[in-house]
Amino acid sequence: METRTMYGKRLGICLKTIKWGPATLAEGLNVEPELVEKWLSDRSDIPMAVSAWIEALTFTHEASDLMRPDISKSDRQGLRADRPMLEHIPVYSYSLLRDLNQGAVPITSLYGTDNEAAVAFLISRGLADRTDDKLVITTAGRSLGEIAAS
Repeated sequence: METRTMYGKRLGICLKTIKWGPATLAEGLNVEPELVEKWLSDRSDIPMAVSAWIEALTFTHEASDLMRPDISKSDRQGLRADRPMLEHIPVYSYSLLRDLNQGAVPITSLYGTDNEAAVAFLISRGLADRTDDKLVITTAGRSLGEIAAS
């Protein structure tokens, strides 16, 4: 007997986190909206593959929310390139940056690890770049990745 991996309440929380409605989930899975409603109301079990996929999407959204830029009310047009922006680099991202300082890392080796969020952070800040199937450090990243190198 397979144990249920997700209940409707958790599915609802995940959908709220990723900013999807039930219809969007149904469309993404190519299923009838009524099936998603049954999952949400616990009238039907959520398949394990669906719950794993939704949890992965939720994790990614939660991680990206931590990296959302804080644009002050006086700067509503976005981040200005004419002034330096100081920002905290999360430990998990800095650790990967230091690894990249030693050489390129295959992207596939980072799937399913805590480094997935670090990849998004480093690329979004111009500290790393994706080249073919590898993650490589940029010049800006190299200068930061060398700070603690001994």
